[in-house]
Amino acid sequence: MDLNELLQQAQRLSNETQMDTEMPRVERTLSQVLQATQELHARVTQAGTNDLQAHILLGSRGVDLPKLTQKLESLSARQSFEPLNPIADTDVEGYLKNERENAIIAVIEETNRNIFKSVERNKMRCIFAEWGEEKERLLNALVGPNQDDFPEVHRHMVPTVLPQSALPRSRLNRVEAMYAQEIKLYNQVHNQGTQRPNLLVQFTQVVKEQQNTFDNQIHEMWSVLSYMANVTPLSRSADPIKSRQTGAPFVQQALGYLEQCYKQYMNTVIQKNRLVGMRGGIPNVYNTVCSYVAITFQMPQSLIGLLDVSAGRPLWPLVYYSLRSGDLGAGVQFLKEGGVCVDLLKLLQHKHQIKQQQQQQQYQLGDQERPNAKLEGQLKLEYNNKLRVCTDPFKKAVYAIVLACDPHEPHQEVVRTIDDFLWMQLSVLCTDERPDYNIERLSYGGLQSLILEKYGENYFNAREKTPLYFQVLVLTGQFEAAIEFLARTDANRPHAVHMAIALNELNMLGTPSDVQKPLLSAEPTDPPPMRRLNLARLIIMYTKCFEQTDTVEALQYYYLLRHFKATDGRNLMMTCFCDMLVENCDDNMLLLIFGEPDPNDPWRYIGGIFAQFPNMEHDKYTLAGMVGDELSDRTKFEAAIRLYFIGGQMDKALRLLCSLLTQVVHQPTRQGSIREQLTAVSERMNQSLARRKMDVDEHVMRTYTMLSQLLKFFDYYHAGESRLAVEILTKNRITPNTSAEVDECVSSLKLVGSDIIKVLPDVLLAAMDLIYAEYLEVKASAGGSGGGSSSGVAAAASAPDDTAGQAGDGKEELLMHLRGRAKALTNMAATLPYRMPSDTNNRLVQLEILMH
Repeated sequence: MDLNELLQQAQRLSNETQMDTEMPRVERTLSQVLQATQELHARVTQAGTNDLQAHILLGSRGVDLPKLTQKLESLSARQSFEPLNPIADTDVEGYLKNERENAIIAVIEETNRNIFKSVERNKMRCIFAEWGEEKERLLNALVGPNQDDFPEVHRHMVPTVLPQSALPRSRLNRVEAMYAQEIKLYNQVHNQGTQRPNLLVQFTQVVKEQQNTFDNQIHEMWSVLSYMANVTPLSRSADPIKSRQTGAPFVQQALGYLEQCYKQYMNTVIQKNRLVGMRGGIPNVYNTVCSYVAITFQMPQSLIGLLDVSAGRPLWPLVYYSLRSGDLGAGVQFLKEGGVCVDLLKLLQHKHQIKQQQQQQQYQLGDQERPNAKLEGQLKLEYNNKLRVCTDPFKKAVYAIVLACDPHEPHQEVVRTIDDFLWMQLSVLCTDERPDYNIERLSYGGLQSLILEKYGENYFNAREKTPLYFQVLVLTGQFEAAIEFLARTDANRPHAVHMAIALNELNMLGTPSDVQKPLLSAEPTDPPPMRRLNLARLIIMYTKCFEQTDTVEALQYYYLLRHFKATDGRNLMMTCFCDMLVENCDDNMLLLIFGEPDPNDPWRYIGGIFAQFPNMEHDKYTLAGMVGDELSDRTKFEAAIRLYFIGGQMDKALRLLCSLLTQVVHQPTRQGSIREQLTAVSERMNQSLARRKMDVDEHVMRTYTMLSQLLKFFDYYHAGESRLAVEILTKNRITPNTSAEVDECVSSLKLVGSDIIKVLPDVLLAAMDLIYAEYLEVKASAGGSGGGSSSGVAAAASAPDDTAGQAGDGKEELLMHLRGRAKALTNMAATLPYRMPSDTNNRLVQLEILMH
């Protein structure tokens, strides 16, 4: 076949392949295609397989290899000074060349470094200079203005009136002050002997009246707590925790509260949709539910899946909302009108009759429930077999509520809020103890565990929705956990404290047996998940914040703890009072607690705030003794003596005063010293002892009397009044004048306490110093001109005045008398059945020897 035939055949094939539609045609001839193919093959063959694979790999990664190659080739490989090529050791010319180039490079690098350092130094110098100028400008701007630049401002003197007695500012805010006032009024009514008011209702009324102070959420919390506590009051001997778990009144109260709230909600919806609701007739639950269902199911698509729909009105939503409103009678009426589920109608009628009898307090649990056991079993069987897959969620919910079964069914189409969920769970609770093996039941404790432990605070978002979580806990009968949760925040703590107080006054708050337990705890015998709230700890924590500034209010709160016992067995109210007085036991506090001092007795107090709390077991005298013991343990002895005297415990007051006087009685008086303070206390004690001597032990009284005399003796001794000092010793038979009186003085010392023995060495040394001083004075006058007279002490102890001719014999007799007194002191020190200090004996013997 020649080329012409081949060309003709190709043209014929081209004509045969032409179509009606416009198709793209090949622009190249066969020769051109062959030439392009050869060129592509040659280029690929010259580039090599490795380059081709590199292009393919980098191209898949988004890298353009030709451009990258161009960029790499454009880079200069000599960006810095590189080291020179090494040369051989014998190449002298190359070595010199390298050294020359290295020297040039070193100079260039050194110059470069110096330039950079100089530039950096100049830059920092400029920065500091600019900053200095800026600081100077700022300081100049702070200088006060010149008087010429501003007009003269006249100063006005504002008179300030200061109160006569500066009182500390109250730390109670407005809410806390309102609560404190109610507590004060409540205690006053209780102390008057009249019937105590319901403190919970009283607080709720105050919160309702003070709407400007309290928001709606606080009012709702008080309302739900007051509603739940509106049950038959418990006796003081009953345990609130166990009584709350075994009885059904709290379940009925919770259901009543939720049903009442839902009726208010339905009325609100109807008021907003009056035209659709078409409310009319008698204002009862039946007509309210009819209007509400008409509004809720006004759209045709809302009736999909519902059963027993008549004239656009579904039956089972009517029955459900009647039960949700707490009106079983309305549900019975709707079922009668529907004419379906006769067995359910009978059971609902029976429950309605029982509820009416319970409201009239005529129904007793017994055999009246037995005839419906078979009917109830049949309905439960029907529920298990048919209604679990029912398309009408309202019918399923009605059966579950009436039969009190299937507690774990969520009923998502019906239960839409927390209140609905809680009402559903409370409605299906197992209220009787008869076992039911056909279906699962829910107990009251199980519901409480579900709310508190399984769901807890995270599920309810309790941090942001505090009132909601509080209401859920209260409606499930967990008052203690709800109050503890509320007390965690500072804003809600006042409400929590007074809620706990109000419940405790109604004997509805579970408290632990030990006041040292945590704020929320559980006893081993408590049914789970119940907790006990430590009310004592809660009140003490609350009042500690303001007891120093608002003492009267703090005492009112402490009075509420009069029925609690501390760990040591003492009354907790008295313990709190005692701790407060120990921390602040000044005159103002004593005046506030015990009243004003009696003019006739400076240690006796009349009146005081403690007189407002009449209690035969715990009076202010007992409190004063407790405070005195605590102050004595804390070494606040002067205040302890004062409190002992207020409490009438003279024996303790004198014992403590004697032990203190023993330590300082021999010291000289200095301004501000402990001895000066005890001297003032002793003087006031002596003024009051005439009235209370018979209340003191004779042994203690004798010891105190001798110490008070020694107090005066040392005052005269240090003041140089030797005659008065010796008269005190002689009058009280403390030291002997002759050796014959030694036994008498020793016998009298045995009748007093050991406090006198501790100070006796100082007394003997002081007495010997007085004798020795008198001895030196008499001896000096005898060796002089013969004139002069002896001191008053020597004259009192010597024989009557002699004649002028017998003056020398009289002075000698006086010296002999002084030596006899000194000998009696040393004999007394040796005769005492106590071990005297060696220094004391040595000093006494030394002075006696000097007098011979």
